[in-house]
Amino acid sequence: MIYLDHAATTSVRPPVREALDYWYGVGKCGNPSSLHSAGRQAHQAIYQARYDVSKLIGADSPDEIIFTSGGSESDNLALIGMASALNATNHNVMLVSKIEHHAILNQRNLLTRLGIVVKPLSVDTYGQVDLFELEKYLKEDNVGLVSVMWVNNEIGVIQDVKSIADLCNYYGAVFHTDAVQAVGHIDVNVNSCGVDMLSISGHKFGAPIGVGALYVRGGLKKHIEPIIYGGGQEFGVRAGTENVAGIVALGTAAKFSTPNEFSRDALVLREAFLKELYSVCDEGIRINEHYEKSYQLSSILSITINDVESEAILHLMNSDGVCISAASACSAGSLEPSHVLRAIGRNYTQAKSTIRVSFGWNTTVEEVTRAAELLGKNIIRIRKMYRS
Repeated sequence: MIYLDHAATTSVRPPVREALDYWYGVGKCGNPSSLHSAGRQAHQAIYQARYDVSKLIGADSPDEIIFTSGGSESDNLALIGMASALNATNHNVMLVSKIEHHAILNQRNLLTRLGIVVKPLSVDTYGQVDLFELEKYLKEDNVGLVSVMWVNNEIGVIQDVKSIADLCNYYGAVFHTDAVQAVGHIDVNVNSCGVDMLSISGHKFGAPIGVGALYVRGGLKKHIEPIIYGGGQEFGVRAGTENVAGIVALGTAAKFSTPNEFSRDALVLREAFLKELYSVCDEGIRINEHYEKSYQLSSILSITINDVESEAILHLMNSDGVCISAASACSAGSLEPSHVLRAIGRNYTQAKSTIRVSFGWNTTVEEVTRAAELLGKNIIRIRKMYRS
């Protein structure tokens, strides 16, 4: 099997697997809140993981890291958790880009009931946020929070996070970014970019499914209201006995991540894939990408194929032992075309004819070359069927 759906989830790294085996081993069952030696050992392991995650994203302190169950919970904690504080200051407008993950977009109904006004931010044909529109809203409305994802999960566009953060800082709005597809893949530094809150998901860069984190800058943490209540763990912001093994795994993945190396390798894989694809089939294929490499994540390839529905391609590729996807994994099975592709100007037919190929830390050139060859042949095969 050739697995090229790493944007959905990726393999656990060997050091992470070792950490999991250790913490799932006999006798490693201490509750981090317990005072005995097993509990203290678990507590210390969590602190080390907190440090490793904070170091990966350039945070000032490990105490700025709140562990969660993953990216979706982190996104919900960031927005819903800030609702009361924003209402209290009469800055109850939230701005979110039109290409956000559903973990952000699908909070709208609840946020509205909580008194928050959610407004969409437009993007250009490459998927980047319109900074002029953003500043217009910041000037004219009572904007308390802006949420724009660092890297889009479907087309891989990288936002100008620093410029967005600078505008938010200037006008006094909190800036949150869903960095699920960014952390571990590109350099992420919350301080140099001026980010206030940032969401992380472990299974996107070598940790297991079911663990993530929310970075919250300094004193902002006291303004977040929990969305889970209980024993007051995670500084009173996220209750529930900590997932020690998962948290240690996340910290280990952070410790062994090499974003610059990953970016270089992914670019090689991208170029090898496209070279082989075009050698087999070079007609009616459009890559949805930014024209500047610095604004494009190399490990995500969004490909629109004329006269071929993505569902047909997925079935044939799966029969050939190749795993790819159409749009994001979270919207698989939906009858509606990708909201991301529609937001960047693709029509209904184009959106329903788009696939996503994504590479991981263990993807090889041989795998992508073979997959591209099969993709090209299947495109030709389907077109012949349609035209006969």
